[in-house]
Amino acid sequence: MARHNIIFCGGGTGGHYYPLMAIKNELRKHIESDNFYYIGSKYGIESRKIHSEDMESLLIPIKGFNRSFSFYALIRNFMLIFELFFGLMRVSFFFMKNRPSVVIATGGYASFLPLQIAKIFRIPYFLHEQNSFPGIVTRMFSSSAKKVFLGFDNAKKYLKDMNVLFTGNPIYNHNHKDMSISIDRNKRTVLVFGGSQGSVVLNKLISEGIDQKLFNDVNILWIAGINNYDKHKHYSSESIHVLSFVDNMPYLYDICDLIVSRSGAMTVSEVLKFEKPSILVPFQFSAENHQVFNAKYLEENFAALLIQEKDISASLLARKINEICQNDRVYQSMKENIKKMEKPDSVNIINRKIMEHLDAV
Repeated sequence: MARHNIIFCGGGTGGHYYPLMAIKNELRKHIESDNFYYIGSKYGIESRKIHSEDMESLLIPIKGFNRSFSFYALIRNFMLIFELFFGLMRVSFFFMKNRPSVVIATGGYASFLPLQIAKIFRIPYFLHEQNSFPGIVTRMFSSSAKKVFLGFDNAKKYLKDMNVLFTGNPIYNHNHKDMSISIDRNKRTVLVFGGSQGSVVLNKLISEGIDQKLFNDVNILWIAGINNYDKHKHYSSESIHVLSFVDNMPYLYDICDLIVSRSGAMTVSEVLKFEKPSILVPFQFSAENHQVFNAKYLEENFAALLIQEKDISASLLARKINEICQNDRVYQSMKENIKKMEKPDSVNIINRKIMEHLDAV
């Protein structure tokens, strides 16, 4: 096996963290894992997950820039100056101690300091951008990257003259708990979810739709979220299955016919992978409105329906679900369109490009 010291950075949210771990797991097949290091945020999802990845890590106490207009945001952003200064010192020492050959980053505020140090020390780095509209970190550091891997092909129009490559988003695979749900196979099945915490907006729409008896002859698999399950579990019936949290999402993707969800990068990538028609309701407060750009990627290929949060209602959502599920021509058209969309072997393409660079060093 090759011996190269590699620093992985990226986190804050699962959308940045899990693609990075997918890349790391593939590289582990070719490089000694003792030479892997990680830098992230003390406040991100990585603080709960990285201990299981068996590599030395540095978690710095830093949060992202607060984009709201308030006194709290002003104080928070002022404190960020000090966090950046002390974080820069800690990251510098971590680099000097471990002497990386390359840095691999997947964006988010947790990538900013490591990429800044990599640039100062002239250490080559690769970026992976998950969203259709590139984030601030990607836009800041893409000009000096060895390669910028793109989760969505349409992101390249925002990174003109950069060394970009459309790879898709790497899907993080882990062991799943077995599960089985009994549903009526003569009906189409709708999967509704809004992440591990659920979506208050989607939960409200589905509960109102059930109360008003708006859903016609469909099964509903509804992931309400851990914090919202008790409030909605009474809706469970023969055709409606209310769930709190699901570890085995591939099982639900396999048995469903239509997905109703938010449009985070990894959700859209999984919709693509499992080739399911979808109704996407972007989170209206997502950074730089990136969820709208992600949803448009599918909508422009006639594989999904995009409904803005400000426009949606229980009756509109139910009507669109019924139109897709009850009209076989519409459903099959969406299904064929998503099957035609390009789905690169993301993790292998990224791994090959990184290994080509390391082999040439």
